[in-house]
Amino acid sequence: MKKFSRIASALIFTIQAFLSTPVTVWANELPSVKESTEQVQKSVDSTEITESSSESSSDSSTEESSESSTTSSSESSKESSSSVTKPSESTTPSEQEIPKKEESEVTKQENSTAPSNQETQEDPAQETIFNQEATLELSRTVPASTVTQNGTIHFEKDESVETFIRKIGESARKIGKEKDLYASVMIAQAILESASGQSQLAQAPNYNLFGIKGSHNGKSVSMATQEDFGNGTLYTTQSGFRVYENYEDCFTDYATLLKEGLTGDSNYYAGVWKSNAVTYQEATEFLTGRYATDTQYDQKLNGLIETYDLTYYDKELQGPEISSAGYKVPIRNYTISSPYGNRGSEFHRGIDMAARQGEPIHAVKSGTVIKAEYHNSWGNVVAIQHEDGSTALYAHQQQYAVKVGDKVSQSQLIGYVGSTGNSTGSHLHFELCRDSSLDQGMLIDPQTVLFQ
Repeated sequence: MKKFSRIASALIFTIQAFLSTPVTVWANELPSVKESTEQVQKSVDSTEITESSSESSSDSSTEESSESSTTSSSESSKESSSSVTKPSESTTPSEQEIPKKEESEVTKQENSTAPSNQETQEDPAQETIFNQEATLELSRTVPASTVTQNGTIHFEKDESVETFIRKIGESARKIGKEKDLYASVMIAQAILESASGQSQLAQAPNYNLFGIKGSHNGKSVSMATQEDFGNGTLYTTQSGFRVYENYEDCFTDYATLLKEGLTGDSNYYAGVWKSNAVTYQEATEFLTGRYATDTQYDQKLNGLIETYDLTYYDKELQGPEISSAGYKVPIRNYTISSPYGNRGSEFHRGIDMAARQGEPIHAVKSGTVIKAEYHNSWGNVVAIQHEDGSTALYAHQQQYAVKVGDKVSQSQLIGYVGSTGNSTGSHLHFELCRDSSLDQGMLIDPQTVLFQ
């Protein structure tokens, strides 16, 4: 009985121990489970936040985050320790990578855009430095001209313009001095009004540099011209323009217009007189809107005066002194390139005076023109017989400005240096003969009378 009691007690004790063990284990594991549950909840909350932030980026990143969250959730049911970190690990890189990618793309776009913006800003500036239409229009009158986009006018020296200036410069200087006018302004006007001497009206036999209408000494030429109805509409009509004997004759007539003014207003151009305009700039400003409607007329004139140093012609120059024989040197700027007399196997009839194309030629003495023509050897040639019977010959001229029968005074412009006929370079071939025969036996060395 005692043995049965002991067996029964042992059995009861064993059953109690068995029943008490799970309770203890469950009690011990309950906090861990609770903690895991809280961590899982936090993980879910973190995942939800991550997914919502990922949705604002791109579709591909959203899908990637969703897939990571799903995978992490499934894995969290298997391993509670890793379920907390994996959503965080998978989400955090996506949160960091997406902004970095966007920042990189923006930076790249900014870097790639900056040069294009700079080029866009620079290219138009390069393309629009000059007003092409205005430049083309002005270049038709004055070669080597440009007009900037803001209206500034720039001239570069051009040989054809310089040649034209040499043709008319001395005549302008002479008339300017006589009429109290700026020769520089008149020369600049002549360049603009005559297309640097290239217009048909400005060339021989018309010599009209300023487009003055009407007749001069009973002579005129009819040419097509554009007129304004008064409202800006242009129409073409035939008009009569004055014809002059030479450029000096043209300058004289133009100066008379400036000094005498218009009918009923003799002082209409008084603002251009030297006595009223202290500087040539004041004179050009006065002409703007009065002589020409071009609002930039003074800027163009001033630019030409500055570029070609036309104030040189406003100064009074003392010409070569008269030699003891009563002669003046025919040109101002020259070099004697070949003297009179025997030259190898041939005889040189005069002296060669090398000079620039277009250099003005002046009469060494007063007299009458007996020859003004083209010769196969002499080219454009002029011969003037003086009052004492001697004759001077001027050969190879680019252009002569007198005709047979003209009475010329000493130092009067008669032509321009050239290289016409049998010539190897720009120069004046000058001969002097005791009579008008021009025979070799009657010739004398020009240097003996020009430079003594």
